[in-house]
Amino acid sequence: MSFDEANNAADIRTGDFMGTLDTGEAERSLEELPWVADARVRRRWPASVEVDIAERTGAAIALAAPDSWVLIDIEGRVLTSPLAVLPEHPRLSGIAAAPGPGGFLASDADALLAALSAARGQPEYVVASLWRDRRGDIRARVRQQPGDLMLEVTLGDESAIGAKTAAIAAVIGEMTTSHATLDVSVPHLPVLRPSG
Repeated sequence: MSFDEANNAADIRTGDFMGTLDTGEAERSLEELPWVADARVRRRWPASVEVDIAERTGAAIALAAPDSWVLIDIEGRVLTSPLAVLPEHPRLSGIAAAPGPGGFLASDADALLAALSAARGQPEYVVASLWRDRRGDIRARVRQQPGDLMLEVTLGDESAIGAKTAAIAAVIGEMTTSHATLDVSVPHLPVLRPSG
């Protein structure tokens, strides 16, 4: 986000009267910008205004339309218009289309975002993609770290997401071949099946 974007949104101009400056309105306007997570606007008498902005961080890409991907943060807020060049972020699909910048993904993405968030703390693997299949179950493609081994994973329903991501970590760290599908829908009983 640029200084000009923030300055225009806050609508604070040199020469504005400090006594009537609406800091709350300036904060709300800034927080409407897609990239702004939090904004604080304070008067610094006699003639300065201090603006602190916490920016959002891109966490994944999601489909807005067929072959049209947008960047989202870990809370599901859409940060960009459709991207010409796709960044190296996990892809979310099988959910309602992403809205325009500043909007949030629909609630059917909540479990995917929870799985992505839980997986961020796992050093054994990174998520390449997450999706809901035709039955609504959650599935993923993960890459072993370090290494290039890719594994397809069935997480099943939305329950016990943290335990399921921990089960993936426990199994993938011991794997040497990617010709298998891992089912962690019952996290304390992970099942490794041959692909195909």
